[in-house]
Amino acid sequence: MFIDMQGAALERLNTVIHSHPQWQWEIDQCHRFTKVAEGLLGLLGREREAVLGEPVNAFMTPSEAARAERFFTSRPKAFSCAISRHLHADGHMVALESDALALADEQGEFSGYRGVAHGVMDLAHAENMYRMMAIYNTAPSALCLIGRDGRYLAANAAYAAIHGVAAETLVGCKVAELLPNASIAIRRSLKLLDAGQDVPAQEIVHQERFYQMLANPVRNLTGQVIGITAAFTDITDLRQVEQKLAQINRKLEYYANNDHLTGLPNRRHVDEALTDQVLHTMRGEHPLSVLMIDVDFFKKYNDHYGHLRGDDCLRIVAAQLSKTLQRYGDVVGRYGGEEFIAILPGTDALGALKISGAILHAIRALDLPHAQSRYGKLTLSIGAASLDSVPHAQGMEEIRDRLLQSADRALYTAKLSGRNTVYGMSTGELDA
Repeated sequence: MFIDMQGAALERLNTVIHSHPQWQWEIDQCHRFTKVAEGLLGLLGREREAVLGEPVNAFMTPSEAARAERFFTSRPKAFSCAISRHLHADGHMVALESDALALADEQGEFSGYRGVAHGVMDLAHAENMYRMMAIYNTAPSALCLIGRDGRYLAANAAYAAIHGVAAETLVGCKVAELLPNASIAIRRSLKLLDAGQDVPAQEIVHQERFYQMLANPVRNLTGQVIGITAAFTDITDLRQVEQKLAQINRKLEYYANNDHLTGLPNRRHVDEALTDQVLHTMRGEHPLSVLMIDVDFFKKYNDHYGHLRGDDCLRIVAAQLSKTLQRYGDVVGRYGGEEFIAILPGTDALGALKISGAILHAIRALDLPHAQSRYGKLTLSIGAASLDSVPHAQGMEEIRDRLLQSADRALYTAKLSGRNTVYGMSTGELDA
């Protein structure tokens, strides 16, 4: 395993290597043996002359030799508990566990490794280990082994398929280069594991696919976390279903709160907004105004031009109201039929009349023909009710209902006055 060692941990590894001279070995930058202790020669069943100058993988099967070559080519600064399988002189297999530090020459350039190796299991156990590795390699789940330096130590075919490469080519590669989001998750996982905490499942996005990553620690004999084994599960289909459901829910929420014809908030949404604003006014004594807005002679417009043109007319009015009422907090909605409503927080009676005048002017400026109107074009009537101060000894619902009723009465008065106008009622009239 690669292990990112610094300070005291590096010193401990150095001490371990030098305190076991009987197991020591050294190799140069080409991975050839330059030193080998008697104990290690005994494990290999070979003479010193037969080993010195030979590459490490000279005493391995072809597949194991290729794996060792990939391991050293990645040039770790240190490694611990690295398991390798070697050929004894009599032909049987020997499993070794190695710990090593990188060496540097006088110029500070990499010059090889110094380490110790000892036998860790008999042949039967070694074969079991490699059977487990075979199972790992053929498992349908995407699995990989990652060292503390953020490089792949092993990966199975299912994991390699995520990147579209052969599994063996991943060994020694940096996770950050192939899977940046996973690299971040690995660092986070290591911090949690070092702190003795569990690692929760994490979600990784790669090439528009979603994966759930489960990380578990790999520890050496002293309990140090020397790497992470990670399992990736493709949850793209699940996420796509969730996204579709979220889109449907957003649409349902939109339709529940908005008028299907004009896109404005519907009556239910407006009533909720008005309730909130009345409560706000009661708490802070802020003025509040409501406008009830009606399209003049709309039934005649529908009868003359047809319902499709009538729908277009309502959409045009809705768009103009939204364009005119753009202050923060203003709410304009469709209250039913050809009737619209506007909630104007922080607006007193005089302000409500000014805003109503601007609305009337904006609609007139559209110059939409209305052959059945006395004005020859589309116009509005507006009733305004304002709450300059909160009536005493009244609850929220009573105040809200009286405000709506007063705006409706004011609209009725505007229509009686000839339409194409606004009529306003203030707090004093509400109390009457």
